[in-house]
Amino acid sequence: MKAPVKNQNDEVINLVGFRFREIRKENGWTLSEVSKRTGISKGTLSKLENGKTQLNFSSVNKLASGLQLPVSDLTNPHSIVSGKRAVTRALSGTVFESIDMDYEVLCSDIDNAQQGFIRAVVKATAVDSNLPWHRHKGQEFVHVLRGVLELHSEQQPPLTLNVGDSVFFDASVGHRYISKGQINAEILITMSLNGYENVVDSLP
Repeated sequence: MKAPVKNQNDEVINLVGFRFREIRKENGWTLSEVSKRTGISKGTLSKLENGKTQLNFSSVNKLASGLQLPVSDLTNPHSIVSGKRAVTRALSGTVFESIDMDYEVLCSDIDNAQQGFIRAVVKATAVDSNLPWHRHKGQEFVHVLRGVLELHSEQQPPLTLNVGDSVFFDASVGHRYISKGQINAEILITMSLNGYENVVDSLP
């Protein structure tokens, strides 16, 4: 996955790495200390800080959890401030790319936010038996913005959702998203970020 963001000169920078370096230095943490707290290797953390690698969505949550920070501290391009309102302008959220979906993190600039809001484009057009099911703690709400989505579940038959349709389910049950129309389905997802770790996101 990638987590790029463009600055005013349209240069792509490693947002998560930039924010991690700022936070680490502010707190006086060494890379070894962060590695022990998060389970992420010192080498990977060093590459992250220097823009030589990107973390996937699950690893960003793992890093934030190990440092006891809200994930928004790492995905927000601005300083985190307490507040009652968060705004993400069109196509300006932090983007992560995975094997079967692309995610844009929305409205992540409220301190200690525990709820995740994501706009996702579903790239998978058929079930890949070589990939594990998506699964993570908590519940998940999905609303279809564009195209036709087919939701597959370990426990229930496939569910077809069209534009305007929504579904709410237990995300600890294995699930997959498939685009069934002529264009990739675009969906809005809300879910808990507490302890989020998605197996598919963790694949190389």
